[in-house]
Order: sequence, then structure tokens, then C-alpha cells
Amino acid sequence: MNHGPLRTQVILAALFVLVLAVGYLGFRYFYGVSGDLPFAQELVLVFLSALATVLITGMLLNRQTELELRKEGKVLLLDQKNSVYMAVAEKVAEIVEHGRWDDEMIAELRVLNHKLAIIGSAAVIRDFQKVLGALQTGLAEGRLSDRHADAVMDAMAGLTFAMRRDLLGEIKGDDEVAVLQDILANARSVEAVDDLEASVVPLG
Repeated sequence: MNHGPLRTQVILAALFVLVLAVGYLGFRYFYGVSGDLPFAQELVLVFLSALATVLITGMLLNRQTELELRKEGKVLLLDQKNSVYMAVAEKVAEIVEHGRWDDEMIAELRVLNHKLAIIGSAAVIRDFQKVLGALQTGLAEGRLSDRHADAVMDAMAGLTFAMRRDLLGEIKGDDEVAVLQDILANARSVEAVDDLEASVVPLG
């Protein structure tokens, strides 16, 4: 964790307190000798006010910079999550489409798993485990059957819901249970269309 901005704030705050202390002592001193030095009190007050203004401005700018860096970091993290999540969805869909696995696919899936472990939310990691379990069961015999493909896509629908929630958060007014059911229904409808296409005999 970077403590640089916090350390800078502490230093600026210490300097501000030091200026106030020195200013108070200086004011008391020049108050006593003001008869010998005309406008001494006014000059000290102007100087201390200017110095205090500079320090306060520095503290505010440092705080603003820290907030901007945090915001930029969150945007970058969100962008990374989105890229990895989309890659996972595409890779699983590719495996289901081929109905089998090969060394290259497994290698890519392994890399995506590591990326999810770094930036994925707890729910995404947990639901990805369900997808992997469905793939493992379906590919145990070497080729993914239609029934097992449907099971993988059902698990993938739950994963996409977890991804959606991680990226978008809880959207006000959304019924999350209904949204999940809609995602599952859409996934099953797509598989039904795919089955329908496979059953159609081309006209000669």
C-alpha cells in the first residue's frame, strides 16, 4: 500500500501547526516592540497569512490529487475486470462450440483462471468454479454432449450474473432474482435455438 499521499498530508499539517506556533510567538514579540518598528504587527500578520494560505492550498491540492489517483485506479481496475470477464465468457463459449478440449484451450483457460484469481470478485471466482466443474463433468468422456453443454451454459449464466453485479453494482430498482432468472432463460433459449438449427434437415 502506498503511504506517500498520507505522509505528505501529515508533513503539511505539521508545517501548518508550526507556522501557527511561530506566528503566535512572533506576534507576541513584535507586539512588544511595535513602538520601535511601525507596522511590525501588520507585516507579520500579512506574512503569516500568506504562508498559511500557501500551506492550506498545498493540503487541498494534495488531497485532490489523491482522490483523482484513486478514481483513476478504480477506472483502470474496472477496465481490466471487463476485459478478463469478456475473455472468460468467449473462451467458455468457444469450448462449448467445439464440444471438446485441446491443450491450447486448456492453457488459455488456465491463464484466465489466474487472472480471475487476481481481480475477480468472490462471487465471480465461486461461480467460475461451477463452470469448470460442469466442463470437467461434460468433457470426461472426451466430447461435450448437448446435455452437458446445456449444463455448462447454465453455469455460465450464473457466472455472467456475478460478473454483471461486480461491474455494475446493485442497480436501484432491479430485482436481482428476476434478473438472474432472465439471464438463465435467455441462455436456455439460445441453446434451444441451436438445437432447433441442428435438427433442421437442409433441403436438397
